[in-house]
Amino acid sequence: MKKKFLLLAVPFCAIAICAQATSPRVSGNVLKVVETSLDDRLKSLWPDNPFTVIRLTRGLYLEGYGAVFTVDVSPVLSTTSMMHPTVTREEVATAHKVRIERIGQLKQAMRVALADAAASLDPVLPDDSVTLVVFLANHQWEDLSGMPARLTFQGKKKTLIDAKRAGSTALAQAVQIIEN
Repeated sequence: MKKKFLLLAVPFCAIAICAQATSPRVSGNVLKVVETSLDDRLKSLWPDNPFTVIRLTRGLYLEGYGAVFTVDVSPVLSTTSMMHPTVTREEVATAHKVRIERIGQLKQAMRVALADAAASLDPVLPDDSVTLVVFLANHQWEDLSGMPARLTFQGKKKTLIDAKRAGSTALAQAVQIIEN
């Protein structure tokens, strides 16, 4: 009787192990909550720009690495329209100044957002990374000298959560920002 039980138990255990290995650690629903949260934060960052988010946040979980989110953002609202098809030098200079200010604001806001995302990602392991890549859209007429095209915010989940509790100085040290 014991041998028959073992013969039946072994295949069921193998099936359970295979099913566990193929199921993702982090579900799409968990990622969707973070995606929505990031989009909402970005949309409210600059009230004068209703087109801040160009392409909504997309997230995925990479086994052995962590969670990665990407979003396309436009820090500067275009001043062109059918009635005003060209841009003056003053408008270009103002847009450049606004872009510089808003990139600074974006860096500050996304540090906190990254830590909040880490806290929301319960299934992600403590030593896994949480990464947010912000692609910065621009208009053809903009002066982009000295401006990054992309900002990458990255940190380990546990470190981000601990740093948020410790305060803004610790959070600034916990989030690595790469400008490209």
